[in-house]
Amino acid sequence: MTVTSELPIGSGLGSSAAFCVSITGALLAAAQQLDLHRHLGPTEEGDMQRWLDVDDKDLDIINRWAFEGEKIIHGRPSGIDNTVSTFGYIVKFRQGQLSRIQTTMPLNMLLTNTKVGRDTKSLVAGVGARAQRHPKSMAAIFDAVDSISEEVVSILQSNSEESRIEHNIVESKKDGHAQSELVHNTVSRSVEEIKLEELVQINQGLLQSMGVSHPCIDAICCRTSKHKLQSKLTGAGGGGCVLTLLPHCLKSKAIEEVKADLAAEGFECFQAHIGGKGVQISKK
Repeated sequence: MTVTSELPIGSGLGSSAAFCVSITGALLAAAQQLDLHRHLGPTEEGDMQRWLDVDDKDLDIINRWAFEGEKIIHGRPSGIDNTVSTFGYIVKFRQGQLSRIQTTMPLNMLLTNTKVGRDTKSLVAGVGARAQRHPKSMAAIFDAVDSISEEVVSILQSNSEESRIEHNIVESKKDGHAQSELVHNTVSRSVEEIKLEELVQINQGLLQSMGVSHPCIDAICCRTSKHKLQSKLTGAGGGGCVLTLLPHCLKSKAIEEVKADLAAEGFECFQAHIGGKGVQISKK
């Protein structure tokens, strides 16, 4: 068995879950235990590879086996990562209950790897210790994070097409005693995108208050904010990766400028989007 992956390992992107789901799906397919159907079109590369979808009943079986693999790796995983990898799209998690969320809203992001390793168990323990020292304050932070999550789900499920708002990124240049303002870039954002960016910014502030941020994470957030983009840490924090929301109408040239800026500081960037399919089996 040969495994290839574009996901950086140990960076909070669910690479172990993707590994467990892929292995499970491949083994069950090889044993002819999956109900495969629906031929899709050729890949973007133009070859004759076809992707077969997996029946929901079989996806549930894959997910349960993959979760057992996650237990071997992590001990007590939440089950979020393997569920997303199996079923695709978006998952809402609350008190052990997982529900799948589908949306027509395009949601693109830039993922930046800090290349800083982190210890999830110690980070979680640190949050717990802080909650014991400041129970009321930390409870208020947890309630705020919960409210943000609920509002994000509401925005993603609204599927409305509200008007887009032009935001000018202005740079000032001083020439002697004179000062002129030049429009550097214009980014069109929908009302939903503006709300999501604000929630990302608030959430990152709350995570900093919990003590799970890191100087490298803060540096990335500062860098992207100079490009009028909002970022937050992913996973347990303390390192790992940072996600940056990319407005749907942001030009590719502007994205490349952000990536170059972050790469110059030694960070690794790659683009992703939310809402993709889960497990599929390829056949030629």
